[in-house]
Amino acid sequence: MEFLRRPLRALLPRNSSISTSLLLLLLVYSFSSQFLPIEPYLVPYLTTVKHFTNFQVTVDIFPFSVYAQLIFTLLMAPACLYLSHKVVIVLGALGILITYFIVWMGESLLSMQFMQITYGFGTATRLAFSSYIFLLAPEEEYQAMTSLTTTTSLLSFMFASELSQLLALERVPYITFFILTLISLGVCCNMALLLPKDHSSSLLFSSVANCSKCHEGWVRTLKETWHGKELQFLSLWWAVAYAGFSLVQNYGTSLFDAIDSNSKLNGHILAVSQAAGSLGAFCAVYLESFANQSGMIIYVIGLGSMAILCIFMGISARIWLAYLIYVIISGIYQTLACLLNVRCGRLLSNKQFILLFSINNFAGLLLETILQAVLEISRLSVFAQFTVFGGFFSLATMAFILLCFLGGETRTSSIELESEPEPLLSECTD
Repeated sequence: MEFLRRPLRALLPRNSSISTSLLLLLLVYSFSSQFLPIEPYLVPYLTTVKHFTNFQVTVDIFPFSVYAQLIFTLLMAPACLYLSHKVVIVLGALGILITYFIVWMGESLLSMQFMQITYGFGTATRLAFSSYIFLLAPEEEYQAMTSLTTTTSLLSFMFASELSQLLALERVPYITFFILTLISLGVCCNMALLLPKDHSSSLLFSSVANCSKCHEGWVRTLKETWHGKELQFLSLWWAVAYAGFSLVQNYGTSLFDAIDSNSKLNGHILAVSQAAGSLGAFCAVYLESFANQSGMIIYVIGLGSMAILCIFMGISARIWLAYLIYVIISGIYQTLACLLNVRCGRLLSNKQFILLFSINNFAGLLLETILQAVLEISRLSVFAQFTVFGGFFSLATMAFILLCFLGGETRTSSIELESEPEPLLSECTD
């Protein structure tokens, strides 16, 4: 333990209030929660070992997790309110553990559908962990803690992907994938149990309980949470960027296959994209002051960059260019998402982080679901789909430029109005 103390302390700001043991606990939890070697080969396992058809996996199984995650994401704030963040984190870790036990032991279609519901719950509870970090750390350490845990999670997924590809090339039985995954999730559950208990829900509980009507209390809390134009703009960016990036991730491998169906590097490229994201998340610590000074400009530039890159992916037929662009988009998004989470946390006056995170993510998931439904109905080619993604990011970029311009005009007008009465008041006093 002593040999880890110095390098771990070096990762945090000087005189940090976070102890080395707590930091190690958080990082081990972040790593073990994402070290899932079976994940990249879940579809082949279901089709070759469980003998489900690809149509059943795509249409009858996987959509359940999307709808479940939508519902559970919306319920995260009440869950953390009444159960505490730690309890929700523990339940989420158990949910993911149960998910892979069901995949391993289950045989029926119904069991696989239930597995997707537990997976949707476990995925939604990751929001509770993001919010929990903000409750543990003082405000000046938000960025460092967020960047460190995000970097650890992304690196973990990268190592798991590379390991699973190596095992697959060596034709190792799938049971080995499951054993490694379940051991990792077992460690995750133990780390979750060791986390210190939070008492954050008292503020929100009192604001709701003291009102004559619970409905009025929630409405007031929601208004307090999204108070301020900058926080509203950033929350809108959160939902838009989340939806667009998720679609790029979902359809990325389909585009690679359409360009070159013989390529065997998809697994490595997905791992490299996670590495780029982790590098971006780590660099967010050093970009925080610049991002705060630039305001919305850095986020608008990020959307515009992803728009151009998606269009290039859609019109290009070169596999290496598609790989490179995919990696760059991942790095841009993860960097800005890390900066965004912390900026929103600093702007939040009532400190109800889980409420902000859950509603913003729900909006992003809902937008992603709508866009995906439109794509399925339109039956566009995967190349055309990426052009549509570029158009979506372009429209969002222009909308944010317009909103920032109108917001600047509004602030200018309000300053002028506030300054006009002052001479009148001074004259009356004289």
